[in-house]
Amino acid sequence: MFFAFVINAQNVDVNNIKKSKLHYWGESPVCDTYEKAKNKAMEMMCANILETMESSPVEMGMVDKETHLEKIMLTLENKISYKRKIVNVVRDTKNDKYSCFAYLTKDDFKSICDERKSDVQRYAEIGNDKEDEHVMVDALRSYYWAMMLCVAHPDGKMLKIEVDGEEVDAYTYLYDRVTEVLDSFAFAIAKDNPGEIDDDGISIILNVRADDNDVDGLRFKYYNGVDDYVRTMANNGKAEVVLNANNVKEFDIKIEYDFSHEMIAHPEIMNVLENIDKVVMKDNVKRDINIAPYIKYLNGDKKPTTVVNNTELDSNDKYFLKVMQDLEVAFRAKNYYSIKKYFTNESYAMLDTLVRNGNISIVGNQQYEFITYGNTTICRDIDMKFEFRNHVSFIREVVFRFDNKSQLITSMAFRLSSIAEHDISSKNKWTNDCKLALINFLEDYQTAYALKRYDYLESIFSDDALFIVGHVLKRNNNELKDVKQFNLSEQEVELLRMDKNAYFDRLSRVFKSQEYINIRFTETDFKRQMFSTDENNTNGEDIFGVRLLQEYHSTTYGDVGYLFLMVDLRDVQRPVIHVRAWQPDKVDISTLVNLRDLE
Repeated sequence: MFFAFVINAQNVDVNNIKKSKLHYWGESPVCDTYEKAKNKAMEMMCANILETMESSPVEMGMVDKETHLEKIMLTLENKISYKRKIVNVVRDTKNDKYSCFAYLTKDDFKSICDERKSDVQRYAEIGNDKEDEHVMVDALRSYYWAMMLCVAHPDGKMLKIEVDGEEVDAYTYLYDRVTEVLDSFAFAIAKDNPGEIDDDGISIILNVRADDNDVDGLRFKYYNGVDDYVRTMANNGKAEVVLNANNVKEFDIKIEYDFSHEMIAHPEIMNVLENIDKVVMKDNVKRDINIAPYIKYLNGDKKPTTVVNNTELDSNDKYFLKVMQDLEVAFRAKNYYSIKKYFTNESYAMLDTLVRNGNISIVGNQQYEFITYGNTTICRDIDMKFEFRNHVSFIREVVFRFDNKSQLITSMAFRLSSIAEHDISSKNKWTNDCKLALINFLEDYQTAYALKRYDYLESIFSDDALFIVGHVLKRNNNELKDVKQFNLSEQEVELLRMDKNAYFDRLSRVFKSQEYINIRFTETDFKRQMFSTDENNTNGEDIFGVRLLQEYHSTTYGDVGYLFLMVDLRDVQRPVIHVRAWQPDKVDISTLVNLRDLE
């Protein structure tokens, strides 16, 4: 004997729902556990949706419509599970017999599909904005993800989005945009800086541009000339290709366009890319690079190079240029001690850490730019390649900073990505010193993790700093020193909170266990509070809320997510971080920080 429970409190009439044309539903057979019954009811309800809904999905080549719709339903299951309702038809706990009834209104299912359409529109708009800004890698990502969301819509074939005030066919428009952006990427070997050749192979330096702008963050594969395709990435308009034979005359490149390495920061995109057959771009992805015309230029004289645009140099800068040329020679010869005289003790310790942590080499010929900032001259930059075990390597532009009085190098740092630099430089109301203060701080911050500068990092966090790991942020009940207004929306928050001691105990273990850590910042956003009442103040007396898309890669771990920092730069020589929070999802910076007198 078993007991059948009808949940009268919910006033659910199962028979009426079955007859209704306003619901999708599914009923499980009797199962031996409640979970099995509930899951079977969900499965039957999804089957009912597939059988009865009107749909017109994007045609996916060899994939039949039924299979494609089943995959689409997989990407919608999480959203459906939030809206569907479950009724216990049979619940006999004594004899382990259970049956469930699941149902979902058709209006709720339509709202789920409308949400996906809104996501298609949103990513398409981001793509348009990034294309207008000539940030073509971000445009490619946004257009491709919008196209895949369209493919993952039950009515993807009929879907319309708005572009410049007109409705257009979503899939056709997005496919065309992806095609044109892919076409815009140009890979070229420069005669004055082609690379090197030796008995082991050829190193080629590629200039990577789109619409006459340097490309940053574009990933691609190239054939190594022997037996395999190797992944690499363009950084600030440059990429190195290493061919494992010295008789190679040409090689091919394949651009990676799905950005699956970044999907961890975008759960909805990850859901789609993992379940839906990807749209394959063919004709405009591959490039053939002919090396033959450049062979004679390989291993030419490695001239310590000129300055950007042949800029006129003052006496200090002329000396700094000579120092940079001596550094180049020493780096190529790996004779680091010979240049110790140009460094302070602290900065030479940074160089020593850099060369001990990996095999470093100079990439191609260099071109320098000197910028005066207070009592400092900033030299941008030397292109360096860092190689580690297991064929891990990356190219970074290394910035050197000179004290104008002593003429010694006081610090060195990995240069920000061109995207992050542009985001800061484009702040028209900020003074140049203010911009450079923030750029220098972020360069020092990302470099400190790469060089495992534990003491430096510990010194720049306030004792009562808030450290957060999780999806969103929460207000710290303790008052933060020197912060006039700071708001972390409690509505958005679920988090793991650490104090300074706990965070640095964890960081110490990470530094000891990882051979390398490589951090790169892109997609930046800022809010600034001015504390000086003097409008002509140029000392950077400001507190900043900074949100960055952070790419983190180490020996055993990698992720992509959003880093939020609240940093006090009122004394640029002694920056203080009050809040550091990482989260996988993007949250509008306005919901994270609310400072007075924002520019």
